[in-house]
Amino acid sequence: MALLLVPASLAAQEPAIRGIVINAETGEPLPGAAVLIRSTPLRTSTAEDGSFRITLLAPGTHVLIVAADGFRNVERTIQPMAAEDPPIRIELERLFFEIPNLTVTANRGTNPGDAPTSVAVVSADELVRRNVTHLGEALPFAQGVTFNAGEMDIRGSGGISRGVGSRVLMLLDGHRTLGGVTSAIDFGVMPILDVERIEIVKGPHSTLWGSNALGGVVNVITRPPLGGTRTVVRGYYGLFDTPGHLDFSDERLSMRGIQIQHSQKVGGTHTTVFLGREGSDGFRQNGAMDRWRVRAKAIFRAESAAPWELFASWKLQDLEEFFTWVSPERPLEVDPDYLNDWKRDSDLIVGLTARPLVTSKARLELRPQVQHVRSQNYFHDSDDFHRSTRYGTDLQLSLYSGGRHTVTLGGEAAYTGVSSNFLEPNPGVTDLALFAQDEIDFSERVHGSIGFRFDTHRASFVENDLAFNPKIGVVYHPSDRLSLRTSLSRGYRAPSVSEQFTSTTVFGFKVVPNLELRGESAWSAEVGGTATPGDRLWLDAGLFWSEYSGLIEVAAAPGAVELFTFQFRNVSEARIRGLDTGVRVGVIPSKLNLHTNYLFLDSRDLASGRELAYRSRHNLTTTLSAWDDAVGLDMRYRTRPEVVLAYPLDERGDVTLVDLRLNFEVMDVDVQTKVANLLQAEYVDIQERNPGASRSFRVTVTSRF
Repeated sequence: MALLLVPASLAAQEPAIRGIVINAETGEPLPGAAVLIRSTPLRTSTAEDGSFRITLLAPGTHVLIVAADGFRNVERTIQPMAAEDPPIRIELERLFFEIPNLTVTANRGTNPGDAPTSVAVVSADELVRRNVTHLGEALPFAQGVTFNAGEMDIRGSGGISRGVGSRVLMLLDGHRTLGGVTSAIDFGVMPILDVERIEIVKGPHSTLWGSNALGGVVNVITRPPLGGTRTVVRGYYGLFDTPGHLDFSDERLSMRGIQIQHSQKVGGTHTTVFLGREGSDGFRQNGAMDRWRVRAKAIFRAESAAPWELFASWKLQDLEEFFTWVSPERPLEVDPDYLNDWKRDSDLIVGLTARPLVTSKARLELRPQVQHVRSQNYFHDSDDFHRSTRYGTDLQLSLYSGGRHTVTLGGEAAYTGVSSNFLEPNPGVTDLALFAQDEIDFSERVHGSIGFRFDTHRASFVENDLAFNPKIGVVYHPSDRLSLRTSLSRGYRAPSVSEQFTSTTVFGFKVVPNLELRGESAWSAEVGGTATPGDRLWLDAGLFWSEYSGLIEVAAAPGAVELFTFQFRNVSEARIRGLDTGVRVGVIPSKLNLHTNYLFLDSRDLASGRELAYRSRHNLTTTLSAWDDAVGLDMRYRTRPEVVLAYPLDERGDVTLVDLRLNFEVMDVDVQTKVANLLQAEYVDIQERNPGASRSFRVTVTSRF
């Protein structure tokens, strides 16, 4: 932290580029637009008045790139300016619909826009329009993403793990957020009001981000405060409409929440504080939730080329547990023995992104982090608990030649200490990694990327895992409206502590440890392209093929004396191939837009020849929005999974869900209404004997001042 005291006055003497970014249609300034210099680490965001300033420039000509959600990118060749020169004026033209225009996760931010892998982006505006209470409600509409009983899956890599071991790596501003014992995604700890965008990198991507990135990486990127003082208050209230023949309660089942966020500049530091309280009775018996969330973020030297960011995020949640229904005739009710089973979870993450060195040729970033997770079951047959603390850091050095090569070197180190009454024994886990990448500009239209990563996973009492994950890719731009890509990469996921060491009985099933469990891996290849034939049409498609080895699944424990005794085992060699497409159409400019994603999956267990469990062959989402999203209609469709694990004889069918949204403004207050499951479909939420949500009505009110 002593580096914060380094004098910044020299920055004022450096060559600079100054300007203002405005909306070409209205002439109003655009705050929060990204401004960067190509082939350098130099970047900033526009202030509330649309202004920006970039220093530390080397002499000569530079390419300035300006990007903002919903607007067309602008590139301009420019030279450093003298102090008396007037600021340059950059006008951005609004698009008929949003398209991914600037991403950093796929290549760790070294050369935005030229990654040879498929990336989907969910913008902050889309989160607002969809009227979501947490990020998991918006991500099912991202290209290539599905959800199985609430668990996120990218291109069929995940299936259902019941909250133990995610094959998708979730990041918050580049910091890992997966739980220390379960390695599961928890949307309750993620921010909602200050999200700038969400980037979803699809396919095995362990080369840069390490374990768990077997199916992909999701990076939630928060926006920097724009300056000044700003407060956002958001409240919502909703009701569940339980079908009469399934009604199980005389009480009205509701959901409610209040969220307050305040941003203010204190001296030279931009600060943001968030407080939220949410609750729900749930749409089914024993489905209640009560959650507190607190988040704080500070950006030091925000206007400099090397800002430092410090954040803390905390969640406390009480959640009732619905395991399976009591009978097909009463799908919203649980067995009386399980009634009032619940658990309490808390999660605290503190992270720092430090940039002690930023020049026009190099950038050094350091991301230390501490995460403490606590979980306690209050089940009729289990009082299991676990505590874990993960101490980790990520070091990355990016070197810019100003020509053909951009080299990224780095490493990660983490230690996780665990205490639990159901782990046998209680392990300590050490993860170490080294990675390197070279991005190569073969020409103005051809860019390549090659890299590798060594990972070692060391858990107490078991044999160490060592993984080598290479990648190679090329992207070709035949024209400004067409981009072609191809890549080959390897992914790896270390077994979670729960998978390797669990010894307990839950809901009548006994689970025993497996100290011989090893990590799982995958090779994946992709060929794809993105095209914008005209201003009203955007197309993206990717053909992918993934070969998985040593997949970890629940299986009968060999040699077990008791029935219904299971453990996690490396039981599967599998193949998943398919087609991932997205289409966005401006049918009538500013009046009617269409956004459709289609995912085709051909999955196969190579030993049995059967399809992998919980995968749907056809997956389709469609959003139709009208009058600048004042009205929105969302549809999700997926075919029945051919294979399930626990109750294969149960009836199951295709799932079709329709949501209706209305957005309007009353006296400077945003009012949103949403009817989820408009047609009151009754369905199984992919996992057997778990009903999907009934129709619900929700009103959200947001005020900014």
